[in-house]
Amino acid sequence: MTAEIAILNKLAVALATDSAVTISAGKQEQKIYDSADKLFDLSKKNPIGIMIYNGMQFMQAPLQTLISDYRSQCKSFDTIREAATDFLQFLNDWGANSPEPVIRRALEQVISSGLQAVSDRIAKKTEELVPGNDVQEFLKRFKAIPGEVISVIHNAVSKAENSRFIGGNALRFTKVRTQAIREIVEANWSGDDRPEIIDALVELSKLLLSKNISSPGHTGIVIAGFGGKEKFPSLISFTIDGVIFDRLKFSETNFVDIDRNGDRARVIPFAQKEMVERFLYGLDSDIERQITVFCKDTVPEIRNQILAQLEMPEEDLKSLTIEAQNAERAFIDGLQKKRFEEIRSSSRAEIEGMVEFMPKPELAKMAEALVNLTSIKRRVSRGMETVGGPIDVAVISRTEGFIWVKRKHYFSAELNPRYLSRITSRSLETEDGSNGRI
Repeated sequence: MTAEIAILNKLAVALATDSAVTISAGKQEQKIYDSADKLFDLSKKNPIGIMIYNGMQFMQAPLQTLISDYRSQCKSFDTIREAATDFLQFLNDWGANSPEPVIRRALEQVISSGLQAVSDRIAKKTEELVPGNDVQEFLKRFKAIPGEVISVIHNAVSKAENSRFIGGNALRFTKVRTQAIREIVEANWSGDDRPEIIDALVELSKLLLSKNISSPGHTGIVIAGFGGKEKFPSLISFTIDGVIFDRLKFSETNFVDIDRNGDRARVIPFAQKEMVERFLYGLDSDIERQITVFCKDTVPEIRNQILAQLEMPEEDLKSLTIEAQNAERAFIDGLQKKRFEEIRSSSRAEIEGMVEFMPKPELAKMAEALVNLTSIKRRVSRGMETVGGPIDVAVISRTEGFIWVKRKHYFSAELNPRYLSRITSRSLETEDGSNGRI
């Protein structure tokens, strides 16, 4: 995991990210390195930056390599959205031409995570099943659990929005593709293998591939900066989940367009963002969940205690109970949909009111501090330090372009003068077309 921050005002956008990356070897073994690169310059023609988080590879290739290839050949763009769309198209074209085993592995990554969720739910339901005196009834109930679990998950997944794919159309499941899905299910499913269960898992897998549900191996992409016709910065973020058969699966998660009449400043955390949200808004999703659970448990208890003290006809008591339950539901609904958002909006307005007028050096300092806040929390908490290492910081503006404020290197600049010479030469060649001659 990681922690990343984007801060935008009319002057510039500051991007900051930590350097921790978690390497998994099997289900249990994990190792954390604190030297990964996640922030890059995306274009030689426009001041645009890109951050990545979660998955660091795309179709078995390092994203850092693909970003470098794209940067060397990308054209100029009028807007950040055009740049983001072109980059996704680049990934789609590259991924669709991958070898067959790589494309199959991308499918397997999505499907196997769904199968694991089904398996875990079946195991939990089975543990809850207590053997009774009637052996036949117990065996019947035990045998019904897989089908019931798959049906519940299928219904839940079917309610999700359809995912977006490069090309704009929904996935087509031909006989060949359905057979490929069936083979992956059979190879990765170790539970009940009755034909009807396998058929149900195949249908569930089709839903997982086509719905807007990310697998654990998804990659987050944040693209921010200035297009050629943009006076103020913009940001757009996606999650991508590999190429599904021949199309890139993606979901747009944020779009911010700084404007004089709209958003004038924004602070946006990515990946592990609970500490930043807690600092900025006084709330995060975990605190909201705990408050909601407390209210759901406490309010009915208060109602029961009050009604128990009332003496009235049974019919009136039932009517009053129904009214009280309706009021409780309205209270919880208002808490979740209105009050929490009011707290967030109020706190965000105060912070972003100051961010609007921050000079570029202060934007960089604030972005670094917010990433460091999550890093410190992980350092003093139980568990692995999934956020840490050097913090890379860049500021992007129309006047100076993409500027590194802090950047780690795995080598010493003094020991590599030829590297610096090559970089300088390439930069001069790009700017004036004179092959490095001024």
